Amino acid sequence: MREFFLTLPGLPENGTVFRRRAARGIIRQGGRFLLVRTDAGDYKFPGGGVEEGETLESALCREVREETGYTLAGAPSAYGVVHERRRGRTADILEMDSYYFFCDISGEAAPLRLDPYEAEEHFRPVWVPLEEALSANRAVPGATPWVDREILVMEALLGGRETWES
Repeated sequence: MREFFLTLPGLPENGTVFRRRAARGIIRQGGRFLLVRTDAGDYKFPGGGVEEGETLESALCREVREETGYTLAGAPSAYGVVHERRRGRTADILEMDSYYFFCDISGEAAPLRLDPYEAEEHFRPVWVPLEEALSANRAVPGATPWVDREILVMEALLGGRETWES
């Protein structure tokens, strides 16, 4: 499993810390990836926080279903983890480990089940070439808290095409 480290500048030296784990899906069909677009114009891989009692895989299934409407098919395959430190909302610093998995989906998309903040930012699933999503994310740095993390993963995927190109 690949490991990435991302520490954003301007964090307090002795601030309070909130730790979180998340699971995110890398879903590809043809030359397009299933990503979530926001009103800020950025793209993110579908996924989110692991709730108490969940495994990474069960959180991944739930989050992909909520944000895209699709159901995962088969077992996900681990790609990597991003160890991230950035300014938090409920504490001075958020330390998050985001685990990325290659996934397949089945069936038609069901209605979305977005969290209130996701609905407010008009999260919507889209199929887009990864190069296009990366370009959009680079054009809106800092638009959302996750943009830098997603840029890091998108660049790594594009640099390692042999692992996912058909």
